[in-house]
Amino acid sequence: MNRFVLSLLAAVASQAIAQPAPTTFPAEAVPLSPAVLQETLAGKTYTVKMADGKDWKWQFNSNGYFFFNSGGFSDTGKWSTKESTLCSEGKKINASCNEVRQQGADLFLKRDNGDVVRMTTQ
Repeated sequence: MNRFVLSLLAAVASQAIAQPAPTTFPAEAVPLSPAVLQETLAGKTYTVKMADGKDWKWQFNSNGYFFFNSGGFSDTGKWSTKESTLCSEGKKINASCNEVRQQGADLFLKRDNGDVVRMTTQ
């Protein structure tokens, strides 16, 4: 293949990868009670594939502490549930509460910037 065709294919591929994250929950995703959300998260590790291709790893310990890692960035802190929200406060990440809904085995979290990301159990 010539360079033009390769460049064109690379441009198309990068556009396909860089699609923006959705800002609404899937229609079938349902809110969870605080107790069910806590039980769903406690003792589990979730991964999130971001729209920019980066991955998150988020471990929720049963004692109310979390560990977060994304590439070279990591943080630890406290987590809790309130209504259908996950509240977290890290040493580096500001405190916030984010709405969470469930569809099947996956959770969907609405980030502070409005993006909705899929959280998959490892």
